[in-house]
Amino acid sequence: MFGRKNKKLPKQSEAGGRTTGRVVRQSGRGAVSPAFSYYASRPQSVTPREHRPKQRPQEQPRLEQNKQRRSLSYIFSFWLLMCLVVVCILKLLWLNTNPRVVVIGKNSISAAYVQPSSVYASAAHKLLASSITSHTKLTADLTGTARRLEQQFPELQHVVLNVPIASSRPVMYVEIAQPSLVLRTQYGSYVLNNAGVVLARLHSVPTHMPLVIDQATAPPQLGKQYLPSSTVTFVQTVAYQFAVKRLTISAFTLPVGAPYELDVRLSGKSYIIRFNLEQDPLVQSGAAIATIQQLAGRDPRLYLDVRVPGRVYYK
Repeated sequence: MFGRKNKKLPKQSEAGGRTTGRVVRQSGRGAVSPAFSYYASRPQSVTPREHRPKQRPQEQPRLEQNKQRRSLSYIFSFWLLMCLVVVCILKLLWLNTNPRVVVIGKNSISAAYVQPSSVYASAAHKLLASSITSHTKLTADLTGTARRLEQQFPELQHVVLNVPIASSRPVMYVEIAQPSLVLRTQYGSYVLNNAGVVLARLHSVPTHMPLVIDQATAPPQLGKQYLPSSTVTFVQTVAYQFAVKRLTISAFTLPVGAPYELDVRLSGKSYIIRFNLEQDPLVQSGAAIATIQQLAGRDPRLYLDVRVPGRVYYK
């Protein structure tokens, strides 16, 4: 009645003799403890690798086509990127032949002979467009173009052509030559710079600039030197010395037949002051001013001559 019941042994599988279900272990004390075997707990739905279904034959050509499409798209993207890089580089190096003109040093006097900015821009465009190498920033001869513009336009003292890095249009800075004196001849009035070069012809003569009357018959030419630079400096020095003493000079005269003589006429006076262009203008100006002050209103009738160093003659 109270006897032990015999436990049934696990059944063996027909195929391999492996046990299925629970496995009964006996402990040392005779107790029976259930346990699961490795093969019993393994899912029956797992299919061995060799028994898995293979890929369909129709899918292999599709995979190869996808790979080819990807490789072609990569190649196309690479060359498209290279083309964009080349276009950007060419755009940065390309030079526009129509410069933007910036005028420097223009004032009320220079406005009488300075030409419109469009004239200088058109001349620069013509010079740049005439050369094939001027279409890129690396090969353009900007310095040579600026020098040719200075020769073409004598009223321009200095020309500089610059090309911004982020822009293809060059910028042309033109500095206007400042006038030093006004020259009056039988052919008209002209303005000269410090070097004695004729800058332009004037239709109206400024009153606050030294006026030199030349009695010679040679016609002035634009862009050419008409007077020596030493003569221009001499006139400016004498005009400054007399202005300091509040003596106004109406005009300087270069007489015919006396290449080294310069006559000065004061405003409101009938006599002339004769200077020597080969002597020091400061010494001669000082002698003339001192003599005028000593005469104290008793002006010479014809002339006051300071051409001889250390002596003053008047009549």
